[in-house]
Amino acid sequence: MIIEEILVANGAAVLILVILLISRYMARRYYRPEDKLFTATIFIGIGASIFEAISFLVDGKPELYAVNMITNTLLYACTATVSLLWVMYVDSHFNRNFKLFKKLYIPFIAIWGCLLITLVFNAFFGFYFKIDANSVYSRELPGYLFYAFLIASFIVTIIIYIKHRISHGEAQFFPIWMFLSPIVLMCVFQMIWYGISTAWLGCAIGIVGIHVNMQSKFSFVDTLTNLYNRAYIEHKLIAARESQRYVISGIMLDVDYFKEINDNYGHSVGDNALIDAAGIMLNATDRNSLPFRFAGDEFIILVKVPVNKADELEARTIEVEERVRQEAEKFNNSGKAPYKLIFSIGHAMYDKNAEDDEFFRKMDEKMYLEKQEHHQRRK
Repeated sequence: MIIEEILVANGAAVLILVILLISRYMARRYYRPEDKLFTATIFIGIGASIFEAISFLVDGKPELYAVNMITNTLLYACTATVSLLWVMYVDSHFNRNFKLFKKLYIPFIAIWGCLLITLVFNAFFGFYFKIDANSVYSRELPGYLFYAFLIASFIVTIIIYIKHRISHGEAQFFPIWMFLSPIVLMCVFQMIWYGISTAWLGCAIGIVGIHVNMQSKFSFVDTLTNLYNRAYIEHKLIAARESQRYVISGIMLDVDYFKEINDNYGHSVGDNALIDAAGIMLNATDRNSLPFRFAGDEFIILVKVPVNKADELEARTIEVEERVRQEAEKFNNSGKAPYKLIFSIGHAMYDKNAEDDEFFRKMDEKMYLEKQEHHQRRK
């Protein structure tokens, strides 16, 4: 055991996470549930790195037996807590519906609670780890339950990630493997070779990896609806223009009578209406269709099919339109909100040889025709 290397590894982890914490504070990334969970994970990482460094420093010093027991107990508690926070963070990121006692959370919270309670008894019975009379630490076989809990959290979040990809396509800007890979690799090293300290440095590297990539997301995502924005539409159109593998179409949607919602209920309710509209589109789309907030109360859905099925694109586009109408009708019949959401919709095929503005214009014209029909019926 080389104490200098352990101090450097854990000191580097603390320094990385403190800098990240300051950066997030300056960027005001702390108000949403998922932001709070991510920030909590950073604090746990800082605490665990400090506890681990102290535990190695006091190991083998009988006069510091109590410090050794306390820091190792806190270290195990940090491992369990990070596991729980990671599951909640990933789920809230993809589903954005933060409910602490969702079915997914209940077993994790129960196991986490049991691990923390039994950690208290471990100080007297030493079934997870022992500190002998000479204040020397040794890990017991049941102590691997904490690693098992960590691995279980990774498996569950990978399943959440894959399910989201199947339902909505590639999970852009969420590099789950960039977070998991360094942690898994360095945890394996630390599990096999006691005396090295790499796990929390791996956690720090993984957290930074998630943070850096998520910054790209903030420039391409509408903060209100959590849909991709107009800048990302342009990125997708460039990709479609250059691709030889698929062709795309676009559906433009406008929320009818949106001004009336704002006038009658206020702008905060109007914001909720836009969030509900985004939810309708997310429910109506799949991995081959992607919704965007275009501007104001206007949205666009891009639909793609393989180039060898280009003749199916029109029918596929109409199918997505119909699903949007069905989801809107389901929402309106639910009585969840004091307003109804009605969409005027128009679509167009994307022509790689034409300007993008022409693509938008065609969608807009067809959407406007439907909007006129809706207003005439209302008269």
